[in-house]
Amino acid sequence: MVNNAQVMKKSIAYFLLMPVLSGSIACCDEVIIRRGGQRIELSGEILVEAQKDNGILFQSRDGRLWRLAAAEIESKQNNDESLPPLTRKELGQQIQSELNSEFKIHEADEFVIVYNTETAYARWVAGLYRRFERGFSAYWARNRFRLEKPEFPLAVIIFKSRGEYEKYMSNELGIGNSNLIAYYNFESNRVVMFDLTAGGDGSAGKSNDPRRINNVLNNPDAIPMVATIIHEGTHQLMFNNGMQSRFSDTPLWINEGLAMFFEVPDLESTRGWGKIGQVNFLRLGPVLQYFRTRPADSLKLMIQSDEAFRGQRALDMYAQAWAFNYFLLNRHKERYVEYLQKMSKKPLLIYDSPEQRLADFQEFFEQDFDDLDREFVQYIRSLDR
Repeated sequence: MVNNAQVMKKSIAYFLLMPVLSGSIACCDEVIIRRGGQRIELSGEILVEAQKDNGILFQSRDGRLWRLAAAEIESKQNNDESLPPLTRKELGQQIQSELNSEFKIHEADEFVIVYNTETAYARWVAGLYRRFERGFSAYWARNRFRLEKPEFPLAVIIFKSRGEYEKYMSNELGIGNSNLIAYYNFESNRVVMFDLTAGGDGSAGKSNDPRRINNVLNNPDAIPMVATIIHEGTHQLMFNNGMQSRFSDTPLWINEGLAMFFEVPDLESTRGWGKIGQVNFLRLGPVLQYFRTRPADSLKLMIQSDEAFRGQRALDMYAQAWAFNYFLLNRHKERYVEYLQKMSKKPLLIYDSPEQRLADFQEFFEQDFDDLDREFVQYIRSLDR
């Protein structure tokens, strides 16, 4: 989930400066704005409206979140008649019009895939996400976390070449020439990627042969790339099925730790996703190495604040976040699920203090923190035997 944590914090901080109007959520709002010299008509819901300067947090019918400054807003009005979210077909056509007519649309369960690569690859991604979504839902059903049906279709954009993908990412996020092969944008609510089996120039070659795609992506060398695709899809699922809210203050160790917990591919399965809960060996090695020089208060600092994820030891924090989620879901699952349920109900745009974050956690884990930390380290080290 590239850049989204920082964008979210900035957005939360911006709206926290605004006194929020009570009862500002409407059944169907229409807003017209001017942005970048363009006139844009939006239909959806005003989620938050500032009393002081009339800034708006708006969610359009495609699931996109818009942060609208008062100076951008030409007009706004509420209609009595409620309009539903866009259908998969409507959202696919909207994305297609944003890109160009070269892009095609493939619908699969909750997903809409918009792509300009070969159809076989788009279908492979759709099948991967469908199997994963079913396994993900079954996992939480077994553990008594009731998920919601996504309100919006889950959109995935696939470019035929890395060059096209990086150009799009640069325009959308201001990032170019990155080693990222996929990302989830929490504002647009879309996963974006490129065809991993195409040639460097974007030519698909024989990538329309499903057997070739399976041969390429079932190779052990491809596991980190496939894991990234699943990782970003996990973020999209969690933000759309009630586990997390895109504008609530979900700690990064939960958000990223759960995505890493679920990212282990299960490419042998054709119907479900049987490998949920397996050790993520891509993360185990780094966390074991980190344990050698790990500060005594590392775990507590990670729970209290996201700052450690942005410093020099960011990669260590990501590995520790996976390990701690793995530990909690294997050794303290019932309490951790109860804690996750509480965190899923965090109010919109409220940024918790480090003290509050720690208090939320310790409400469900009352044991001595040092004892919990020792149990955690011992358990993770045992996985390497």
